[in-house]
Amino acid sequence: MKGSRKKSPVGVRRPPLDPACLALMRLVEAARYPEVEAAARRILEGRPSHPLALKALGFALIGQGLFEAAWPIVRFSLERNPDDPEAHNNLGIVLSALMRWDESIQCFARSLEIKPRDPEVLKNFGFALARMRKWDEAVPYFLKAIEYHPGDYVEAIEQLAGALLASNRNDEAWTCFNELWKNDQSNAAILSQLLSASLKRCDWEELEARLLTLRSLTADYRLPTCNPFVVLSFPNVSAEEQLRVAANFACHSIPASVLDAPEHRWSVSRIGPGSRLRIGYLSADYKTHPVGQIMPQVIELHDRSKVEVFGYSIGIDDHSEIRKRLSAAFDHFVDLRDCSVIETADRVRADAIDILVDLNGWTADGRLEALALRGAPVQVTWLGYAGTTGHPKLADYLLGDPVVTPLQHAHCYTETLAHLPNCYLPADTSIALNPPPSRLAAGLPDEGFVFCSFNNSYKFNPQVFDLWCRLLLDTGESCLWLSQPGGTAQDRLRKEFEIRGVDPARLIFAPRVEARADHLSRLQLADLALDPFPYNSHSTGLDVLWAGVPMVALLGDTFPGRVGASLLRASGLEELITTSPDEYHQLALALVRHPSRLHALRARLAENRRHCALFDMPGFVGSLEKVYFRMWNNHLQGARTPVI
Repeated sequence: MKGSRKKSPVGVRRPPLDPACLALMRLVEAARYPEVEAAARRILEGRPSHPLALKALGFALIGQGLFEAAWPIVRFSLERNPDDPEAHNNLGIVLSALMRWDESIQCFARSLEIKPRDPEVLKNFGFALARMRKWDEAVPYFLKAIEYHPGDYVEAIEQLAGALLASNRNDEAWTCFNELWKNDQSNAAILSQLLSASLKRCDWEELEARLLTLRSLTADYRLPTCNPFVVLSFPNVSAEEQLRVAANFACHSIPASVLDAPEHRWSVSRIGPGSRLRIGYLSADYKTHPVGQIMPQVIELHDRSKVEVFGYSIGIDDHSEIRKRLSAAFDHFVDLRDCSVIETADRVRADAIDILVDLNGWTADGRLEALALRGAPVQVTWLGYAGTTGHPKLADYLLGDPVVTPLQHAHCYTETLAHLPNCYLPADTSIALNPPPSRLAAGLPDEGFVFCSFNNSYKFNPQVFDLWCRLLLDTGESCLWLSQPGGTAQDRLRKEFEIRGVDPARLIFAPRVEARADHLSRLQLADLALDPFPYNSHSTGLDVLWAGVPMVALLGDTFPGRVGASLLRASGLEELITTSPDEYHQLALALVRHPSRLHALRARLAENRRHCALFDMPGFVGSLEKVYFRMWNNHLQGARTPVI
């Protein structure tokens, strides 16, 4: 969750004041930011170093989200009052908003040296650490802020809960969100986060009732909830409703001054005969992450006679092999992690990028605000977030395929649809499959059929487990092999087996392995993969198919619910796409009962693995480049038509 500034960051005390200053203080207390700015500037016209007016002006600019403008004002105010803890706090807020994390932390630390138990500064310190993905380090600061605050410090509790959820301390996060919800049952954002924590910890006890409550509170998602990514995994949310969530979130999380600003005027195109199209890829996930793991060959295989590729990293450097491979693959790799939103857009413009491709969307650490500032004449959303950004200024095109984003669903997107001919997901086909380990070494029983689904726990829900447990009951000696979830989720899933009459011993959890090649090798031990819904397997589906394991999928109505079908179509296994839970059950059951049919599917997948569209990466990148050039031609002609 984003940091709130409901309380004044100014902390102005009241010495004897003249009428102008008294009026200014009343505006500050009412948080009427534009009027505070105007009143403060009037005072500063006659007294440029007036401490109260300086501090109030900084407050007003911060409150309006004008952090670049606030920075020199707040810094000057601090220079005039170097021992003022609130001035250090205000500068920390500005630097944090500008993503100058290390400097912001120094400001908060100095403020706490002067005034050690200031709950607001402690909260701001924790928020800066959380934005640096140092969630476990942020938690003690939130706890201290809550401890020292008189009464309930709801804002800090919300930040604490968000940090716990982001660090996969799901049980603790759920406890916080549950208490917040008990105390404010009109807060749709808190309820959304509580539902997210519940899905992560596989706590489905009140899931259906709370989903209905959320629907009621938001008038079928017409009113704001929370980050749109959270809602993608909620059962029974339509594509139209996902659009509403994204549109609301975009308008509430990005300042109106940015969204409503005039369009940037682009100079006459420099692209002519012999010129290369400049493509920029913006991502926080150039690291050990599903997006980072499937992108390398896209960058490596780009035709350098046609395109010049720039990688803009806005996330951490985890010093992994995948990070090193990606940074080496780009023609230019730029670390923008500590840059502000404005600096990000300015750098993209300075590099004369023609098409900027955002790989995050509304996922963690994305920077869609930079897209709102229009760093490039053509902007595309792709890969990391399976949905619309919700505002036409953020992206001109959404890159999908005929299955995940059919043209008849175009009304569910603020972007114009662009289609790759096959699956929109790339793969890394450079990873060789080693011989699988023994079943014993993988923790599997010696005999019996192995179903698998190596998806995150938030993709599981009661309807999915109803269907999977029916399969287990109907197939005798069989087990379900899942990736090991954190916290108490394992115990709950075993309990869900018991509730459905299945021996919990038939639920096998696979521990994490460090090397991706080892994971792919052990996947070969599975007989059949089961795709969850309404949020399908994405990179996990690529993994099982690359490992040669067929997968049964249910074709849904939303982008994230149609990915499994897209993967199967591109791999030549369209007969494994189903259109109802009953058909899904019957197909999976038939494959168990007719081993020769399953064996034939495995043989076909093994034979086609190097040739099918899903794993033809030179063909994929060639198609991608054709899409980019069609987008660019549209731009030159002043058109915006679907690219299909």
